[in-house]
Amino acid sequence: MQKRLVEIVGYLNSSRAHLLDAVARVHPSFAEMRPRDGTWSVAEVLTHLALTEAGIARLVARSVLWGKEKGVGPETSEESVLSSMDEFAIVEKPRPLAAPERLIPPHESRRDEAIRSLDDSRRALLAALAEGDGMDLSVIKRPHPYFGDLNLYQWAVFVGKHEERHTEQIERTLRELRESAAESAPMF
Repeated sequence: MQKRLVEIVGYLNSSRAHLLDAVARVHPSFAEMRPRDGTWSVAEVLTHLALTEAGIARLVARSVLWGKEKGVGPETSEESVLSSMDEFAIVEKPRPLAAPERLIPPHESRRDEAIRSLDDSRRALLAALAEGDGMDLSVIKRPHPYFGDLNLYQWAVFVGKHEERHTEQIERTLRELRESAAESAPMF
């Protein structure tokens, strides 16, 4: 596998490990609880991530096929692409971004089902990237609703950044649920 894809896969594995570590710290009884109105439960966040990644996997797969049909040339650079999304401050965004309707998780989201969906979406994304191995994926661009045209490397990096952002959300949710539980505990 070309160096850029190896780097991206390593990053995706790292961001997923951090996400799952955060989820492991959430007691199962809290995983489907919303800390307050207008927020998502941990299970809903995981479902949103799986829906997003599955959609990006399909986009990458279609785009790689298009690139092959159009004769996109071979990758000639080994320069890192991990910082290519830094300008968008995805993880650091202070305000919530509204998810498109198709990526809003159902209220009935369940943690274990969402984790299985995340496994499936990751396999699909890695398979799509592997199909593009050897191609210059920086020349194949597709529009993102917030960030404009992104190349396929950037789309893959976005998946990791998106997971980092929502890992922080899960950690905030866990803190809020613990604080809420502590406030409602009887004092002796």
